Parts: sequence; C-alpha cells; structure tokens
Amino acid sequence: MSIPASIVPATPSTDPAIAAFGTLIQVLSVATPETYVTIAGVGDITGPNTNVAEVETTSHSTGQPHKTFMPTLIDDGDLSFPCFFNPSDPTHSLFSAYGLENLFQNRAVTSFQLVNTDPAKRTRKFRGFVKQLGETYPVQGVCTRQATIRISSVPTDVVAAVTVTPTNNLTATAAGSPSSTITVTSPSTTPWLASSDAPSWLSITSPLTPTTGGGTVTYAIAASVAPTPARTGHITIGDKSFTVTQAAGV
Repeated sequence: MSIPASIVPATPSTDPAIAAFGTLIQVLSVATPETYVTIAGVGDITGPNTNVAEVETTSHSTGQPHKTFMPTLIDDGDLSFPCFFNPSDPTHSLFSAYGLENLFQNRAVTSFQLVNTDPAKRTRKFRGFVKQLGETYPVQGVCTRQATIRISSVPTDVVAAVTVTPTNNLTATAAGSPSSTITVTSPSTTPWLASSDAPSWLSITSPLTPTTGGGTVTYAIAASVAPTPARTGHITIGDKSFTVTQAAGV
C-alpha cells in the first residue's frame, strides 16, 4: 500500500536556525578558580541589546542638504528575563553571595556568562550588575521575578582550556605529510574546535565538529613546489595555537 503524498515526511530542513531552548545565564560563584552556576528557572531571555551612539557631523561644507553622522561609543546594553522565583535557591537568595537579590542589594558588579545552544556552545563572559528586580504573585500562578542585568564590560568569547601534545612547533619538509596528529586533553565543558589559518596547504581532516574533553586532531600538509617560499601556518585548538613551518618548495 502506498503512503498518500500528504503524509510523507518532508525532506529534512536545511534551515540554519538553532533552537533557543537550553540557553543559559550563569553567574560567578567562586573567583579562584573561576566557577559559574546557572541561574535557576530562567524564562525567555531578551538581550544583549547593543547599540552604537552617534554624533551628527553635518556642516555647511557637506554639499547636500542631508544630515551626516559618525559612530562613537558602543553600549553593550543589558539582559532581561523572568524566572520562577525561589528565595531559597542560591542563585536567587538574599543570603547567597551570588544570589540575584544579594547582588542587587549590595550593588555588586560581578561576572556573568551567556551560553548559547549552537553545537560549539558559544559562551560569552561579561561584567555586570543586577539593575532591576520585580516580583509577581498571581492568585492562579507561581512566584515570578523579572530581572535585568546591566552589562558593564565588553562581552568576550570563552574558549576551552586545552593541553596539546606535542607542545613543540613543527618544522615540515617540502614533501609535506598526508596525516599528522595532535593529541588534545581538556577538563573544560566548553567544546573546542580545530581550525587552520592556512587551509590551502595546512588542512584539518578531523574532527570537523566541536569536541568536548579529549580527542585527536588529524591534519595534512600539502607538498610545497618551487618556487613556493618557506611558509608558516597555525592550527588553533581551544586556547592553544600550534605552529607549522614548511620548508621552501623544491
């Protein structure tokens, strides 16, 4: 029996969108070594809302009756979100050093992280303070708190801390190498990805997707043919860079 066309599964989508469910906002709980905990019960997140200030530069010599502008300072904005309010939760509590209410009452500036849901789990760290706390207690509902975190530093991407073996840089012959490896270990929960800044002759063959923990990076070095001069490329893995220098072509 044939299946009616109307209920045949559609071709898998090639839509590049990623689901937002699982996005995390984390707050610094321990300074040394840096340890972050996820703020509990967070709902829809809005932000960061960034914008660039502008200054009008219109003058008599502009030549046309149209205003002109130039960009000045970037404002990294804020993050706002509702959360199911539980005064006993350490990330909400007045009596926890990293609780939202404690941070608000002490006007404390601390570190936060925003963790995205893409395969690489992009993580941005920034300094900020709790700018606003609102509470709602509906008769037919649950205790809710609306929070706003003002960003007070440039958000920076966090990369995985890794150890690579060999640690020494490599000098390759003009003949190249079809398969060489680097062993990677990492205690970080942030995935790492191997990339080359000279893919035309220094290429990554595996892994080609973000990897968490340990693994092996395999790369290939193409032969160098005269009159190609000596060349240098870099393989970046997490927070480490591995340099490959190849002799001039022969």
